[in-house]
Amino acid sequence: MSEQISGVVESPDDLDPAEFFNTNRDQVVLAVRITPVFGTLDLNLVMAVVDAANETGFALVREQPLRDEYLLCVFDAYEDQD
Repeated sequence: MSEQISGVVESPDDLDPAEFFNTNRDQVVLAVRITPVFGTLDLNLVMAVVDAANETGFALVREQPLRDEYLLCVFDAYEDQD
Protein backbone atom coordinates (compact mmCIF):
# COMPACT_ATOMS: atom_id res chain seq x y z
CA MET A 1 0.00 0.00 0.00
CA SER A 2 1.72 3.18 -1.13
CA GLU A 3 -0.98 5.76 -0.43
CA GLN A 4 -0.06 8.81 1.64
CA ILE A 5 -1.70 8.92 5.07
CA SER A 6 -4.32 11.69 5.28
CA GLY A 7 -4.44 11.67 9.07
CA VAL A 8 -4.05 9.81 12.33
CA VAL A 9 -6.94 9.03 14.68
CA GLU A 10 -5.79 8.03 18.17
CA SER A 11 -9.03 8.86 20.00
CA PRO A 12 -12.58 10.00 19.18
CA ASP A 13 -11.42 13.57 19.87
CA ASP A 14 -9.01 13.33 16.91
CA LEU A 15 -11.81 12.50 14.48
CA ASP A 16 -12.78 15.55 12.42
CA PRO A 17 -14.95 14.33 9.53
CA ALA A 18 -14.99 17.76 7.86
CA GLU A 19 -11.19 17.79 7.76
CA PHE A 20 -10.60 14.21 6.66
CA PHE A 21 -13.61 13.42 4.48
CA ASN A 22 -14.26 16.35 2.17
CA THR A 23 -15.57 16.60 -1.36
CA ASN A 24 -12.15 17.57 -2.76
CA ARG A 25 -10.81 14.07 -2.13
CA ASP A 26 -11.46 10.83 -3.96
CA GLN A 27 -9.57 8.76 -1.41
CA VAL A 28 -8.71 9.11 2.28
CA VAL A 29 -6.13 7.02 4.14
CA LEU A 30 -6.32 7.14 7.93
CA ALA A 31 -4.16 5.47 10.54
CA VAL A 32 -6.45 4.37 13.40
CA ARG A 33 -4.74 3.62 16.71
CA ILE A 34 -4.63 0.02 17.92
CA THR A 35 -4.63 -0.13 21.70
CA PRO A 36 -1.27 -1.19 23.13
CA VAL A 37 -2.75 -4.13 25.05
CA PHE A 38 -2.05 -7.26 22.98
CA GLY A 39 -2.54 -5.40 19.67
CA THR A 40 -6.30 -5.18 20.11
CA LEU A 41 -8.56 -2.72 18.34
CA ASP A 42 -10.80 -0.19 20.02
CA LEU A 43 -13.87 -1.24 18.06
CA ASN A 44 -15.77 1.87 19.16
CA LEU A 45 -13.04 4.04 17.64
CA VAL A 46 -12.94 2.05 14.40
CA MET A 47 -16.75 2.12 14.22
CA ALA A 48 -16.78 5.91 14.76
CA VAL A 49 -14.27 6.40 11.92
CA VAL A 50 -16.19 4.12 9.52
CA ASP A 51 -19.54 5.73 10.45
CA ALA A 52 -18.11 9.23 9.89
CA ALA A 53 -16.76 8.14 6.51
CA ASN A 54 -20.10 6.61 5.47
CA GLU A 55 -22.03 9.70 6.55
CA THR A 56 -19.80 11.92 4.41
CA GLY A 57 -19.87 9.76 1.28
CA PHE A 58 -16.85 7.49 1.73
CA ALA A 59 -16.65 3.69 1.99
CA LEU A 60 -13.96 1.55 3.63
CA VAL A 61 -12.31 -0.39 0.79
CA ARG A 62 -9.35 -2.02 2.56
CA GLU A 63 -7.33 -2.06 5.75
CA GLN A 64 -4.05 -3.47 7.02
CA PRO A 65 -1.90 -3.25 10.16
CA LEU A 66 0.77 -0.55 10.22
CA ARG A 67 3.78 -0.97 12.54
CA ASP A 68 1.78 -2.92 15.17
CA GLU A 69 0.39 0.38 16.45
CA TYR A 70 -2.17 1.41 13.84
CA LEU A 71 -4.76 0.00 11.48
CA LEU A 72 -4.36 1.67 8.10
CA CYS A 73 -7.84 2.27 6.64
CA VAL A 74 -8.38 3.26 3.01
CA PHE A 75 -11.66 4.98 2.13
CA ASP A 76 -12.88 5.77 -1.39
CA ALA A 77 -15.54 8.32 -2.23
CA TYR A 78 -18.85 6.89 -3.38
CA GLU A 79 -19.36 7.01 -7.13
CA ASP A 80 -21.93 9.60 -8.22
CA GLN A 81 -25.00 7.91 -9.65
CA ASP A 82 -26.59 10.20 -12.26
